Amino acid sequence: MDTGDTIPKLIRNNYERWPSRTAMCMKHRGIWRRYSWKGYYEKVKYLSLGLISLGLKPGDVVCIIGDNEPEWFWGEFATQAAGGIATGIFVDSIPSEVKYIAAHSGAKFAIVNDQEQADKFLEIKDELPLLEKVIYWDPKGLRGYDAPILMSLTEVLALGREYEKTHPGLFEQNVQRGSGDEGAFIYYTSGTTGLPKGAMLTHKALINTARGFISRCPLSEDDDLVSNFPPAWVGDSFFATVPHLLTGARLNFAEEPETIAEDTREVGPDFVIYGPRQWESLVSEIQVKITDASLLKRFFYNLFMPVGYKVADLSLEGKSPALLWRILHKIGHIFLFRPLKDKLGLGKARFAVTGSSVLSLDTFRLIHAVGIELRQSYASTEAGFISSHSEGEIDFQSVGRPALGVEVRLTNEGELLVRSECIFNQYFKDPDKTRATLVNGWCRTGDAVHINENGHLIFLDRLEHMGELASGIKYAPQYIEGRLRFSPYIKDAMVVGGKDREFVGAIVNIDFAMVGKWAERNHIPYTTFVDLSQKEEVADLVRKDLLRVNSYLPEAARVKKFVLLHKEFDPDEAELTRTRKLRREFMEQRYQDLIDAIYSGEDVVMVEAPVTYRDGRKGIVATAVRVRTI
Repeated sequence: MDTGDTIPKLIRNNYERWPSRTAMCMKHRGIWRRYSWKGYYEKVKYLSLGLISLGLKPGDVVCIIGDNEPEWFWGEFATQAAGGIATGIFVDSIPSEVKYIAAHSGAKFAIVNDQEQADKFLEIKDELPLLEKVIYWDPKGLRGYDAPILMSLTEVLALGREYEKTHPGLFEQNVQRGSGDEGAFIYYTSGTTGLPKGAMLTHKALINTARGFISRCPLSEDDDLVSNFPPAWVGDSFFATVPHLLTGARLNFAEEPETIAEDTREVGPDFVIYGPRQWESLVSEIQVKITDASLLKRFFYNLFMPVGYKVADLSLEGKSPALLWRILHKIGHIFLFRPLKDKLGLGKARFAVTGSSVLSLDTFRLIHAVGIELRQSYASTEAGFISSHSEGEIDFQSVGRPALGVEVRLTNEGELLVRSECIFNQYFKDPDKTRATLVNGWCRTGDAVHINENGHLIFLDRLEHMGELASGIKYAPQYIEGRLRFSPYIKDAMVVGGKDREFVGAIVNIDFAMVGKWAERNHIPYTTFVDLSQKEEVADLVRKDLLRVNSYLPEAARVKKFVLLHKEFDPDEAELTRTRKLRREFMEQRYQDLIDAIYSGEDVVMVEAPVTYRDGRKGIVATAVRVRTI
């Protein structure tokens, strides 16, 4: 593993060690393009010098927005090599969100993917007086643009080559001069409780976090990784980009977001990390495809999945399966598990990891049942890598043991505090919030956690989101919501309750595609999402899943009533963050009428909800939503 103390030094060291070895692969028009460490290094070098020639100085901020492509990361690393600080913007952000991050960070340059992202900056450029250039790497659709603020990445690279002629050795000096204590990236947090906060992480924090992760999940230069997390999210650096730099593992990029599944299968990565939503989506895909599969495939699935569950459960309990079960599992591997893993692109994966938020236990068991060693990992933007499972100690109810070099302790309220070399430096331009979060060297996570007798952390929920009913019974909304999302028919859910309420309720989003297929198979006519969501047959379908989840819960903490929402939760309407987490406080205010109806004994409530369409138009959706009892 590389020992450089800054990200640009890691790139330089890999270039010196493996100049001709493939570092990155990007699929373009069906062909995999390969980039050697030498080519990688030179792109970063000349882009960095080009930015310096345009006026980038140490401490300046460059914001980047675009899909997962090599140019995104060359822009980040080039900025850091010049002593600047990068910040990312999620690709589906609307102009007002782009403006907030660019203005708050004081970005001097923007590096963007294509015409769509360039247009966002052109729309708001007059409101960003500090912004000097918008640099794009995909010229399609931009050839007719003549805005002086626009410049192609190819032009900046050419400027860098010219600048080196009059400033020989400057890039190498800048890289060598860099310090691990310097700010590397500002990660704007999800904003679940308000405006996003800019958490600044140093090179040291990013590298130590990735080292801790690799110590639990070993990688080498012979391994393949797939870049599938949004690069604006800290999880990409923690679990993909910086581990790639530390170990030399190849980083692969899908051609389009829509082709990730197909391209991942072609790569056959040795390790994958997905968020809970992605794992749950894979499980739903398995269930749906088996429903539509041939009679023979359904036979093998129904025959060998119980075997997979049995072996997985014994393994998770630390027990060795009997000879008969091992033989049956070997046969199941040939006829079911191996082809199923191959279809998912996980045929070569030695292990897999989930992170971000709690994964439903049912999903966790199914992934293990098909033969994929799925490990839970726990990290946060501010606290870095906190804990994970390692080989042979997987406990699906926990998020693993604290990582090497990480100290943890609990307050009397059950809040987890963390101290390590991975924690963030500060909230950008927010000293008060920084002082409230970093206390005597400890980082307050805001998470409610329990530590079991084996030293594993049990994540319950955000401390502020732990619910308490009038009876004093505690309940964990996120835990219930995660288990509900295991259903192929439920896309999302929000659990409600409170100290002045006697029971737990739920607002449920159906998965329109899956429920639509189910309705067609069962000859249930429907017209729109609204119509389908309020069908009694659909309510009965969802009720079965709620009963399943309730069976895992104490009687007093079970969901007693629910409503099927007439629309999906939508990040464009500020209901979800860009990483699809619930903005709970906002949602509780927005759907106050529905929540009141759940607890007032009403059977029907008329709902009018404002809707913001992707083109900016606004409208109103009105319908009668029924309150259902379990």
